[in-house]
Amino acid sequence: VKEYNENADRIKEGIDSHIDIIEKDSERETHLAASRAIRKLIRDGDRHNHSKVYETLEKSLFVSIFSAFDKFVGDLVIALYNLSPKTYKGINREISLSEALEFETIDQIKESILEKEVESLRRKSYSEQFTDLEKRFNIKTLKKFEKWSDFIEISQRRNLFTHCDGVVSKQYLDVCKAHSYKFKKTPRVGEQLYLGSSYFVNACRTMTEVSVMLGQTLWRKVQEEKIEDADTHLNSLIYTYLHMEEWSKAIAFSKFAINLPRHSDEIYTRMIYINYAIALKAIDEQIAAMIVLDKTSWTATSYDFKMAYAVLKSDHEEAKKIMLKMGESGEIINESAYHDWPLFRDFRETQEFLDGYEEVSNCKYLSKLKMIADEQLLDTAEEHGDIEKDGE
Repeated sequence: VKEYNENADRIKEGIDSHIDIIEKDSERETHLAASRAIRKLIRDGDRHNHSKVYETLEKSLFVSIFSAFDKFVGDLVIALYNLSPKTYKGINREISLSEALEFETIDQIKESILEKEVESLRRKSYSEQFTDLEKRFNIKTLKKFEKWSDFIEISQRRNLFTHCDGVVSKQYLDVCKAHSYKFKKTPRVGEQLYLGSSYFVNACRTMTEVSVMLGQTLWRKVQEEKIEDADTHLNSLIYTYLHMEEWSKAIAFSKFAINLPRHSDEIYTRMIYINYAIALKAIDEQIAAMIVLDKTSWTATSYDFKMAYAVLKSDHEEAKKIMLKMGESGEIINESAYHDWPLFRDFRETQEFLDGYEEVSNCKYLSKLKMIADEQLLDTAEEHGDIEKDGE
């Protein structure tokens, strides 16, 4: 968009300057040269006005989200079948003897059949895909999440941009209505839809949430005995979004995690509550954060959780006291956590934290931070050197 606008300014300024030359200079040759330049700039302006480069790029990126999503769903289904071979029994697909004889092993036959199942799944609408997945894995909750209707509208808009340049069709409106999507202003058949940065970013966020929730739900269904792996993955993802200060994603996945029917252990459950509260506090929803935390008791827990509760309550003096009792490390919190865990985002800037850290670590916080930063600079320089070497 910046380049597009700069090009428009260049054309306008060029035309203005040559018109000014014609008006101020009476020489015939000067007039002819200026008129040639103006005609070229007019042609440039016409091409510029019809190019819409940024809209083309925006549509291309939007459509490519679904290419990534389709690939993800296919990979997910294959992974789930491989994790639980008994699920193959639910596939009702015949194969002729002549086809079977082309394979050397039963595993090759299974792989070929599964690939055909995935291709068959991809040819369906997204609503039909989710219904199919519910039947395959005997689960009834895949469509029961807050942004289901948003997901359907986004996928239908993708169809409009893929097949008819964003022009609204009756089918688009009917499908959105069938899935209870609420328009701010309902478009008319034949109307041209656009994207824009706000819609595009929301679409990316929605597709991310749908992908993670779909993967997590089916993973937990197929491998109930390994729920700890799924818990670890989900908590790690929430932690990553906290680090990136992507608060809306951290909140969405925390809510999803809390509402899951089962967790691997109590420590994981408490970690989810803590991370959820961190994200809420970061967007100035302190009351909401405390409501989340007060859904469970923190009195009979380790120093780690007691400290986290005090930090999130902004009780810095109490947090410092617990910090000193806990020492250099607890069950979860260690020196690295003081520097890295988003829990301490605001607490790190208080005098209570700086004093407590120095007493526990026998080192000033800023001195240690400088050491970590120097190590990071060295690692970055070495990585850059390796890339330059590879480039040669």
